[in-house]
Amino acid sequence: MSRRTAPEDRISFSHKIAYGVGAFVNNLLAQGIGGMTVVLTLALGMDFRLVGLLGMLPRFFDAITDPLVGFISDRTRSRWGRRRPYLFVGAIASGALFALLWQMPAPTQFRLKLVDYGPDGVYSGGVTGEPVGILEAVGESLREIVTVEVMDDVEDEVTILPPTLVTGGWVGVDVPLSDFDELTTREHLSQILISGDLTEVYVDNVYLYRTDDTSRVVPAGEDRDGPTAPAEAAPAPTVPAADVISFFSDAYDDVRVDFWSTDWDEADVADAEAAGDPIKHYTNLRFAGIDFGEQPVDARAMTHVHMDIWTPEATGEGRSQAYYFWYFLLGSLVFFLAYTIFATPWVALGYELTPDFHERTRLMGVQNFVGNIAFVIAPWFLVVMTNPAWFRNQMAGARFLALAICIAVIVLGVLPAIFLRERVPNTAAAAADREGGIGQGASEFFGGLWKTVRTGPFLLLCVATFLIFNSFIMISAFQFWVFVYHVSGGNVADGASLAGLVGTLGIVAGFAVIAIVTWLGTKVGKRNAFFVSTGISMVGYALKWFCYDPAYPMLALLPAPFLAFGLGGLFTLMGSMIADVVDLDELSTGERREGMFGSVYWWVVKVGQSIALGAGGFLLASTGLDIGLGANQAAETIVLLRAYDAFIPFIASAIAILAIWKYPITEKTALEVRAELERRRGAGTVRRLPPGVRGE
Repeated sequence: MSRRTAPEDRISFSHKIAYGVGAFVNNLLAQGIGGMTVVLTLALGMDFRLVGLLGMLPRFFDAITDPLVGFISDRTRSRWGRRRPYLFVGAIASGALFALLWQMPAPTQFRLKLVDYGPDGVYSGGVTGEPVGILEAVGESLREIVTVEVMDDVEDEVTILPPTLVTGGWVGVDVPLSDFDELTTREHLSQILISGDLTEVYVDNVYLYRTDDTSRVVPAGEDRDGPTAPAEAAPAPTVPAADVISFFSDAYDDVRVDFWSTDWDEADVADAEAAGDPIKHYTNLRFAGIDFGEQPVDARAMTHVHMDIWTPEATGEGRSQAYYFWYFLLGSLVFFLAYTIFATPWVALGYELTPDFHERTRLMGVQNFVGNIAFVIAPWFLVVMTNPAWFRNQMAGARFLALAICIAVIVLGVLPAIFLRERVPNTAAAAADREGGIGQGASEFFGGLWKTVRTGPFLLLCVATFLIFNSFIMISAFQFWVFVYHVSGGNVADGASLAGLVGTLGIVAGFAVIAIVTWLGTKVGKRNAFFVSTGISMVGYALKWFCYDPAYPMLALLPAPFLAFGLGGLFTLMGSMIADVVDLDELSTGERREGMFGSVYWWVVKVGQSIALGAGGFLLASTGLDIGLGANQAAETIVLLRAYDAFIPFIASAIAILAIWKYPITEKTALEVRAELERRRGAGTVRRLPPGVRGE
């Protein structure tokens, strides 16, 4: 039976929450920098490869600075302690730098969205495809994921940027329908939505057409200041009428259009003329819906959409891709340094808030619970940034969101620094004084790093984390494709909705799992709690093979609560177990090195994640998955997708259990270590480590 925690070793619930707020800030920054980079392509038109480099290069720098900041923090001496000054400064600096990252000037945007209602002729997000506010978007999304069977509509949007856009001249916009990646069907095309930065636009010659010419020509045009309305007509179309479905053009017979501006959009439209040619004149334009849903168009034979546009407003090209790349890269390096200055000492602080074996588990349970709130919020970042009801372009949305994150990080991030106190002697800093201080240089740093990675129990924790977390990351994309091509028979919308529902259930279950594992760890010990939680997750992975059944789609919900025990249990227990290892290490080295252990542990997580993402791509390619085949994937491909999805993490979890089976620190040995440390601190003597738990 586990012993009761002494009153002096307990952490008040308010202080546990304060530490958990640090986890929320840490996760919020991580989710922000990872999830918001999509706007670099959407708003700035950056090449995917450059965006990939911007995601990769700063993380190499981050991998170097993590252990270095941990080492410096361990050896800091100040009136405020080793950790709190870094937390305070790091929260303010990382929040401010995060906001500055997104202040790049964006080019003028004009966006086209195509919407296909599907066979039922009804938009599944509501009566129409209008953009809505954030609360309505959340409600509609939740409604959609519980009505999987009726999700048959698809839509996608493309962005037109300068030099295609010009001021004071007609520009013919021709977009291949293949650029609308998510528009997987065009048999019931029902809406065209226009939006962007321009508030006044004249429109003519709106049509779909078919051509065998696959070349892309950027329209030639020059800005002309002065004209407020087009004096000449738009160029006459030259595509043969037999290859055209026209919505508005004097050159063709038009199909019926119900509305050129609906009652749910934000735009005014009027009929106008340019040199006797009828045109549409949009003013006060934020987003406008061109709706022909009463008689949808079958556009399967068409290859392009065309629209002539004229605007009197200035159109800016923004800056070059090189400018954007170097601005964001250099800014990211400075941001990640500030982020590390906050995150690494915050992790280390948690290891030293209490010396009690079980109170550490309770602390980590609370911080994991609070920190996970960020993962509930993060999926809505893209909804906020791309909502035309709020912002004219995605960059404006990103700036707003970055400012909101900045304020949250600064206000909440300083709370652990203000309210928490370190409870253990600063032995590392004292050792630094004896050995000449931090200036001793690289030999001290690498010596400490070597001692950390040689600590046997710590290596077992790193191995278990690497296996469980990175096997999950490696196959994270596989579940979606299993839902699409196995459970939903190739219907992307149904598969995505099912994935959303399963993911939502997993997030909700994760909060309950944290509470269960925290309680279990204080009753049966951390190692046994790890065996139970990981074993339950293995049941969930095995259930995937049986429950992902096209005959019973909603049976896919069953494994989700079991799977939540994997990462929920892992990150609740690992922090508490590392704190025990730090005590053990102090007996070997005479130093408290929470910063070094925390930074090396998370370095393993970050490097492993990079490896897992790369390996997952190659693994996915090995299945033979071909998106172009749609529902006609090879039987072997489906089997491999399902097998990898279920059994790679199952096997990795089993190996992780074997690793922790050898982990030597139990409640009994942890108490012996603590007693020995207290004797040494009181008497200045060093005794031998308990048998079987030496760190070497």
